[in-house]
Amino acid sequence: MSENVSIEEVGLRLRAMRLARSWSLSDVEVRSNGLLKAVVLGSYERSSRTLSVRRAIQIAELYDIPIEQIFSRKVGLSDSITGRIMLDLRAINIRAQQVERPNSDRYLIISRLAKRIIYKRQDWNGEILSLRETDVAAISMALDLDRSELITWLEGEQVLLRQR
Repeated sequence: MSENVSIEEVGLRLRAMRLARSWSLSDVEVRSNGLLKAVVLGSYERSSRTLSVRRAIQIAELYDIPIEQIFSRKVGLSDSITGRIMLDLRAINIRAQQVERPNSDRYLIISRLAKRIIYKRQDWNGEILSLRETDVAAISMALDLDRSELITWLEGEQVLLRQR
């Protein structure tokens, strides 16, 4: 028996897909030539507005993804993070600059996403970044890893800090 995907999960997925491209809501409006209004997409992402099939198809075409990705549970958005998870930004940024290091491309992507998150939140701590579920989803999609693979990899690389 398959479980239904909630409206909240669809909203989280839409936001994660947009953030994985480092697009603002306004960027989506511009890239869609005004077809997808920023305020409307934001309300889909917050789950305060119901997404029609027609609109889901338009979004999937803009993001260049199969429509089922919007409604899939593959990346585990419904899994909750236990405890507070934080990225060690110093380690991430150092490794992103070490181009000879294995997976330096992953670190570069994470570093760029972290900078966008910091900018949006106006959180200038600079040493650590608390991850929200949508942040984890965006990083997972950007690195083409499912949520559990991402968490396992970050822990193995010793750049993930947890506070219980």
